[in-house]
Amino acid sequence: MHTYRLALFALILGLIHQQHHWYTAQLLGQEQGPLKFELVLPLYPEATALGEFNADSGGQLVLDAEAKPIGYVIQTSPEADTVIGFSGPTNTLVAFGMDQKILGIDVIRSGDTREHLRDVLRNEPFMTALNGLTAEQARQPQFDAVSGATLTSTAIMSGIALRLGGENPASRFPEEIDVAEARDFFPTAHTLAPHLRKPDLLNVLDVQQQLLGHVARTSPHADTMLGYQGPTDTLVALDPEMVFIGARIRHTYDNEPFVSYVRDDEYFFNTFKGFTAQDIAQLDMVDAGIEGVSSATKTSITIAESILLLTQRILAEPPSPVEAPRWQLAGRDLGTMLVVAAALVIALTHLRGNTALRLLFQVVLVGYLGFLNADMLSQALLVGWTRNGIAWANAPGLAVLSIAALCCPIFTGRQVYCTHLCPFGGLQDWLRRVPVRVKLPKLIDRLLRLIPGALLLLVMVVAMRHWEFSLVGIEPFDAFVWRIAGWSTLIIAIVGLLAATMIPMAYCHYGCPTGAMLNFLRINSVSGRFTRRDAFASIVALVGVVLLVVR
Repeated sequence: MHTYRLALFALILGLIHQQHHWYTAQLLGQEQGPLKFELVLPLYPEATALGEFNADSGGQLVLDAEAKPIGYVIQTSPEADTVIGFSGPTNTLVAFGMDQKILGIDVIRSGDTREHLRDVLRNEPFMTALNGLTAEQARQPQFDAVSGATLTSTAIMSGIALRLGGENPASRFPEEIDVAEARDFFPTAHTLAPHLRKPDLLNVLDVQQQLLGHVARTSPHADTMLGYQGPTDTLVALDPEMVFIGARIRHTYDNEPFVSYVRDDEYFFNTFKGFTAQDIAQLDMVDAGIEGVSSATKTSITIAESILLLTQRILAEPPSPVEAPRWQLAGRDLGTMLVVAAALVIALTHLRGNTALRLLFQVVLVGYLGFLNADMLSQALLVGWTRNGIAWANAPGLAVLSIAALCCPIFTGRQVYCTHLCPFGGLQDWLRRVPVRVKLPKLIDRLLRLIPGALLLLVMVVAMRHWEFSLVGIEPFDAFVWRIAGWSTLIIAIVGLLAATMIPMAYCHYGCPTGAMLNFLRINSVSGRFTRRDAFASIVALVGVVLLVVR
């Protein structure tokens, strides 16, 4: 029976976690915008409707006439909206079968030109290049770009890869700078070497490995800066003191003759000559009088802006490596752990009978763990951690307290949390010494003892349905942080303490869902029997199953 209780508890936690996983998927799916059913029919001829969003893939299920899933579809927007093609982003539909392999792709909408998109859609080898691949394989697709619509087709594949968890390609211009290009500005250049502190720069070295200057290119930083018809990759040369020497166009998707006008204009790139990279990075193009090349204004201004962007990136401090959150033990966490350790020693040894020690420890419990740290177990905390995971890195002390609270009744039969770790329980214990006693009629006593169970059922429904209802407000624990506590919490705390002056530990008996949950998990002499608590817990689990199925 004890194993059955633990299994029920684990089932309830699993139901809450799974429901939250599904709920999050629906919210993310709704951000993509509604998908018209007609769009999936060419890829699923037997489809009759669209279903809910799949929590694992993030895609929307496709259903047949019997409402059975036959696959799922994903949209690349909004994740891939930063991937710009010829003139804008494309939202692509990717269809998967139940075997997790791609059935085909289609375009929902595109910011690219009608002509480029038409060429892509008519190119069958391109449109079927991903068929039969898994999502993992499609993250690094092998395909031939559509001739005449290179930017559009490349952006579509890049968007799909990004949506499936891959990376946005580093550059629309894969060809790296070579020594021959550097010799246009440094005739004695022999080799190129990476700059040690600035990854966007290459050092230009002569045959004696002496530094001649630096070269860099505007791609990939300026790949989303479009001229008339696409981005341009520009080579920039700087001397050893980071002074601008010159620039030239390497490759471009922009149109002729506009690009030729810029290439042939001797004055345009000389505009920056003599400026340091610092000067260019801070340059205001209007104040500096930088004008576009006649008849190629947009192309030339975009190239100038890309040079400004490049210098800003060169001068920017390199980002610090992103590290996973580490388990850090702050002073407050260490304090909580010490209180937990002391509570375990007192509760599980003969020291629990020492009245003076108990009173002294309660002062620490209420003052430090309650008012100073506010580290307490609650239904709101348990639901949050069940949904999203335990905050090991951010709150290790609270995590240790929670583990101790759950494990002690399961393995030792002692309610260590309720008797030795709950600050509100400590306050009530002080008040039991007030010489006022009220004996409730049996019927009232029995009815009031139903409240904790009813609250646990409420917690289950709120957690499963994601109601906008604060679970903090059904318990008094936030009252220790009274400046931010809600009225509901404060009222429960005040009423609970007043009741404790007349009925010892009144809130624990008649109002605490967390205490009722821990008491359910407690192993004792009657643990081998099936009790009313077991029946109620089974009903709560059944309610959770129903809520999971009937969404």
